[in-house]
Amino acid sequence: MPPPRACLLALEPAPTRMLFSIFRPFALTGPLLWTQQQRPPDQIYRFSRVYLYFINKRLNTLESRMKNPKKHIQVCLFILTLSTILSGFAFARKSLKYTEDRTPSTLNPLYAQDMYSVRITEGIFEGLFGWDKMQRLAPQLATSWKLSKDKKTMTIKLRKGVLWHDGKNFTSKDVVFTIKAMISRRTNLQDRYLAQIINSASVLGKHSLQLHFKKQLRRPRKWLCFKILPAHKFPRGHVRRTQYFSQKPVGTGPFRFVRWTGKKIILKRFKRYWRTPKKESLRGVILQSIPDKGIQAEVLRFGGIDNIVRVRPKDLPLFERSKHVRLYPYTTNSWWYLGLNHRRQLFRDKRVREALMLALDRDTLREATLGDGTTISGPFSPNDPLYNFQVSARSQDLKRARALLKKAGWRRKGGFLYKGPRQLKINLILSKSKRSYRPMVLGIIDQLRKVGVKVKVTWLQHATWRKKIFSQRAFDMTLHIWNFDSLSSIHPLFHSKGSLNYIGYKNKQVDILLKKVAKTTDPVIYKTIFGKLHAILHADLPYLFLWSLTNYSAITARVRNVTIHPFNYFHYIHSWKKVEEE
Repeated sequence: MPPPRACLLALEPAPTRMLFSIFRPFALTGPLLWTQQQRPPDQIYRFSRVYLYFINKRLNTLESRMKNPKKHIQVCLFILTLSTILSGFAFARKSLKYTEDRTPSTLNPLYAQDMYSVRITEGIFEGLFGWDKMQRLAPQLATSWKLSKDKKTMTIKLRKGVLWHDGKNFTSKDVVFTIKAMISRRTNLQDRYLAQIINSASVLGKHSLQLHFKKQLRRPRKWLCFKILPAHKFPRGHVRRTQYFSQKPVGTGPFRFVRWTGKKIILKRFKRYWRTPKKESLRGVILQSIPDKGIQAEVLRFGGIDNIVRVRPKDLPLFERSKHVRLYPYTTNSWWYLGLNHRRQLFRDKRVREALMLALDRDTLREATLGDGTTISGPFSPNDPLYNFQVSARSQDLKRARALLKKAGWRRKGGFLYKGPRQLKINLILSKSKRSYRPMVLGIIDQLRKVGVKVKVTWLQHATWRKKIFSQRAFDMTLHIWNFDSLSSIHPLFHSKGSLNYIGYKNKQVDILLKKVAKTTDPVIYKTIFGKLHAILHADLPYLFLWSLTNYSAITARVRNVTIHPFNYFHYIHSWKKVEEE
C-alpha cells in the first residue's frame, strides 16, 4: 500500500524543510499564547522556558534526522500530530469551557430531569417558543400562531430554512412527532403534562400544523416551549430513554454535538444555523466535569475554564477581587428540602416530622454554608407567583421539638432517644455529587443531635443514589433540590399517584385540590387553590422544606454579552461572545 500523500511529501528534503520553516513559529508560540489566558506572569515564564527548550530541541533533532529517509514518515506524523493539538488549542480558546459537578445523565431533552442535562441540551435543541431577554415568551422555531375563538384550536406556522445538524430540513412532521412522543405512554416520561393539555396534533403543510386542546387555554404558548426532536432519527416511530440518540443527539440549535468522552462533552458551532452568527460568537462549548468545587474555583482562577455555573459562597470574595472574572447573580425557582420516606413508620407520625423541622435553624445553616437565599415555608420558591407569603416559615424551637418527640413516645437515654429498645436513628442517603455541601450536612446532623436524633450518613455514586431513592425507595431521609420551570407543577410530587412522589406521601385533601386545580382555567381560582395547598403542605410537612438560594455564576471577563435564564441557563448562548484579551 502506498504511503499517504503527506508522508510522500516528507520523503523530499525541500518540502520537509519548508514544513519546518512554516511550522516552527506556531510550535514555539501557539501554546504560549494559549497559556497566557488569565495566568500569573511567573507561571507563564516558567512554563515558557521549559516548553521552548524542549520543543526547540525536538525540532532540531528532527531536522538532523532528515538525512535518514526511514525517519521521514515519523517526522511528518509528529508534525501533523502537534499541528492538530495546536488547532485544538485555537478551538478551545474561542469556545466556552464550563464545568459541572458531574456529567449529564442524558442528551435527549425529553429525559433531561437533572439540571446538568437541561443546561447542555439548551445549546443543541430548540422549541417552538422561547423567551426574550426580558423573560417574555418569544417565537423560536415558530413564526406565527392563531388561536380559535373557543380557545381550543391553535394553528402554527414554522420557520423556513431551518436545518437539523445532519443537514435534513426541519418540518412540521418533526413537531407532530415530538408531541405524539411526549403524549405516548411508551415514551415513559415521568411527567406527561402534554397528555393533559393536547388532544391531537396534525400536519397542515410542510411548515404548518394544528393543535387541538382538551380544554380552553388562555396562554397556550407557555405549554409549547419543549424541545423538538428530529423524526427521521427515530425510524421505528417511538422514543426510548436507552436509545443511542441520548448519547449522540441531533438538534437545530446553535451548537452541534461532536463527542462525549468520559467527563468531557464537546459541542461545535453549527455553521448553517438559522441565526446569523456574529464575528465574535462562540466557536464551541466544552463541558468538563469537575466534582470538587474548590478545584473548580482554582481552575477558573488560572484560566483552565471560562465558567462555573454556581459558585460556592466561600469562593465569592475570591472572584470579587479578580479583574479577569465577573460574577453574575441570577434567581431560580429551585428549592431545597429533606425528603422523608413515609413508608417508614417513624415518619407517619406528624409529631416526629414537625419536631425534626423545629430542630433545624435553617437561616444559620444556609448563611454559614450556602450564602444568600430565603428560608421557605412550603413547596415553592419565593420567586414563584404561587408562593403564599401569608404562611410563615417555622423558626427553630428546641423546647417544642423535644416536647413533641416525648408525646410521640420517645425517651432520652444517654443523649439519644429510644422507644423501648429501639433507637431513633435516621439513615440520611446522599449523592456524592453533593459532597461540596458536606459542611451543611454536618450542620444538619449536629442540630438534630441536640434533640436526641441520631443521623447516619451514607454517600453513594449518583446513579446508585437515584436507583436507591427513586426506584427502590430504600431510604429514610435524603437531601434533594427541585428545579421548577414555568410549567412545573407540584402535582407529580404530592399527589398520592404522582410520578415523582417517591416519598409515598398520601393526603386526600391534597389529592382533591390538585385534581381541581388541573381543571380550572381561571387564573384567580388557580392561584387561590395553590395558596391553600401551600398552607396544607406547610402544616403537614411531607418534606422538611429548607430554602431557595440566590445563585452566582463566575464567568471569565473575555466572555461578553452574557444573559442567564433562571431555568434554561444557556438559552441565550447564541448571542454570547468571546473576545481576545485587551
